Order: sequence, then structure tokens, then C-alpha cells
Amino acid sequence: MTYQWGWITGAEPDKPLRVTMDLHSINPWEVSFLREEVGGYFAHGVELAPGATVLDVGANVGVFSATVYERLGGDVRIYAFEPLPPLYEKLESNGRDFFAGRLKALPFGLAAAEDELDFTYFPGATIFSSSWRDEGNVEAERKRVTASIVAMIRQGGMGPAARRVPAPILRGLVSRQLKVLNTLETHRVRVRPLSPVLDEEGIDRIDLLKVDVEGAELEVLRGIEERHWPLVRQAVVEVERWSENRDRVREVFATRGFTVEAEQDPVQQAADIGMVFARR
Repeated sequence: MTYQWGWITGAEPDKPLRVTMDLHSINPWEVSFLREEVGGYFAHGVELAPGATVLDVGANVGVFSATVYERLGGDVRIYAFEPLPPLYEKLESNGRDFFAGRLKALPFGLAAAEDELDFTYFPGATIFSSSWRDEGNVEAERKRVTASIVAMIRQGGMGPAARRVPAPILRGLVSRQLKVLNTLETHRVRVRPLSPVLDEEGIDRIDLLKVDVEGAELEVLRGIEERHWPLVRQAVVEVERWSENRDRVREVFATRGFTVEAEQDPVQQAADIGMVFARR
């Protein structure tokens, strides 16, 4: 995958970066970054046809949803889940302004049970917001993210000139940029299991379940009752703490008859994350 980090390359934070949809956002550079990243979800045979129903779990402001909408020419039904109020506000606005009624924004997260949780929100880098990050582990998280960005640059992700910069200097530059993670807020948000939501919304098929929830992947999957698993045709899950959770996520799908592929590139390896693809 190709990555674009506007806050490293000098993009002006208040100048929107053009994408096919000029999405409302907290930080415009994140729209550019996520737009480049989402292509990686369509691998290992994952595909969609017009008329699909897609669940975007961990939607942020809706970049993945926008990509799906554009791929299918608007012939899609999208349910986008985002529990953090600042991000949900942008997601809901995007759904209203750009999706012609095809996206429903839902103001809660998904988990194994109905609950309220403290989420840590990073205004300067919202994509790292999570219920699994807090003041106690943010320094370790910054080191992990720094390692992944340095690995991306060393792979040529920011061009040949950046690739030639010595690794210690790169680490220092990236670490300084990641000081945005020092500014954080705590939001008390609602989480729900997916199964009652499927009942309430009358969802009778899930052509793609996309899960990117910064460490809470297994909790999301545990919120699906056995009676609803036959509705799921395909799933793509970004898995954090890869070495610990990869096999657990794979087992969730393999025991229910899916063909499962797991993938981790060198950049993801540095961050201890990876992708699990599951198809009927």
C-alpha cells in the first residue's frame, strides 16, 4: 500500500486535500492517508457487486464508505459505525451531503455486549483514537507507530530521496511529528453488540463486513450471534497486536466455514498489525 502523511510532508492542515468526494473532516491529511490505504481491503478475492450491503465498523469520517460508494456507482447500502462524537458529526454530515441517502451513520461502536466505555481521542491524529489507548500506553504506541512509519519510508513510501535519509534521523523526525499524540481527550461512548443492530435495522445480508477498530476487533466479532453469521459473505479485519490476535481472529472465521487469508507486509510487521480476509 502507498501512504501519504500530510503532517510529515508539510501539507497545510487547513487546506482540504482533494479526493473524489471532498469529505468533511477533522484533519484533511487523514482523508488523503485513508484514501490511499483503503485499496488494501480489496485483496484475496474480496469484491463487491452493485446492490451490496456493507458494514463499515470504525468508520472515522467515512473514507472507506466513500470508496465503496464510488466503486459501485452509488448502488450500495452502507451502515457506518463511529462512536466518537467529533468524528460522528463529520460522518453524519458526509452521509447527508455526499451519499444520496445510501449511508446510515450510527453513533456508537460495536462490542461483545451493551456497555459504555472510555475512548481516547487524539484531535491531531484521529485515526489513532481507541478504547485501547490511554495516557498509560501512549508513549509505547508512539514508538510502535514511529517504527511503522520509518519502515514505510525505508520501503520507498515517500519517494527515493526520503528513503536515503539515515534511519536514526528518520526516527527522530517522525517521533517529533507524533507529539500530536500527547494531546488527547477522553470520551465516554456507547458500544453495542452487532446482532441486535442487525435486527433493528432489518439487515438481512452483509456482503462485506469491514472492521478497523484499533485493537477491539475480537470484541466486535464476539457481538455477532450464531444465528447471524450466515448473513456474512465476506469480511476484512485489520488486526492489532498481530502476533497475539491473528490466530484468534482467523479461528472466528475458519470455524464458521470461511476461506481465510492472513497478510502482513513489512510496514505492518513493524507496527504489529496485519489484515485478515474471510470469504464464503
